[in-house]
This record gives sequence, structure tokens and C-alpha cells, in this order.
Amino acid sequence: MSHARPEPPERRPWPPREAPTRPYGGGTPRRGRRPTPPSGFPAPAPGFSTAGIPRAERRDRLARPRRRLVGLARVLAGGLVVLAVVVLLAPSLLGGPGPGTDTVVGHVVGAVLAVGATAVAAHPRTPSGPAVAAAAAVPALLLVVLWSFWWA
Repeated sequence: MSHARPEPPERRPWPPREAPTRPYGGGTPRRGRRPTPPSGFPAPAPGFSTAGIPRAERRDRLARPRRRLVGLARVLAGGLVVLAVVVLLAPSLLGGPGPGTDTVVGHVVGAVLAVGATAVAAHPRTPSGPAVAAAAAVPALLLVVLWSFWWA
């Protein structure tokens, strides 16, 4: 009785000799990149220049500082809104004479401007320069309100 060894099945070479094609387009795949999902639009004709078409995303070098500054502006604007509500409701809750009309109007206007500046700063289509300026305006507004109605 001879025990003949069966022939092993044919093995595929690994890694494959041919470069795999990209599932959503031609060309050779780049390492470490995910394939681009289909957009639903037909591919441009060969020789069609896409240089004039704006890119979907641009890397913003101020993205992280902008997010942090917008976050700080949101917190400060929220504090200014709470302060305006307290100044507005304090006379009716405490039963006293309360602040004057100019103080209440100043707090409400400061809160509205701070929330508006925060909305401009946080909007994704606002360029970085105006967004940073709008976010930096919120602490300035807070200081103006505090200086004008509390410390002066």
C-alpha cells in the first residue's frame, strides 16, 4: 500500500501580479486611500479640462484654532444671553425697581449681537478671516457690556 500524496491545489500568487482596478474609476489605486464613491454624475470626456471647476473641499489651515475660538465665542455669547435674561427678569422676580431701560436695552442688544457674531463665525461657508474676526468680536462685546453697565 503506497500512500501517494495528493497534489496541492493551484495557488494564486500573493500579492496579485496585476494591480487591482479602482472600483469607481480607472487608473492605479493609491496606497492608503479609500476609493472615491460614485457621485452619480457621468465621468468627463477624455481631454475635458476640469481645472476651472472648484474643488469640493479645501484644507483650512485655521480649522482647529477657528473651531476652538468659535467654541469659546459660543460659551461667552451664551453667558451674555443668560445675563441679559437675568437683567430683564430680575425686577419682576425680586419685586424691586430694577435697572433702567438703557441697561436692559444694552444687555439685550449686546446678547443679540454676540449670538449673531457667533452664527457668522460658526457658519461653514464663512471664510476663515471673517469667521475669526466675528468670533473675536464676542469677547469684545462682552467686555463692552460689562464695562458699560457693571463696572463704570
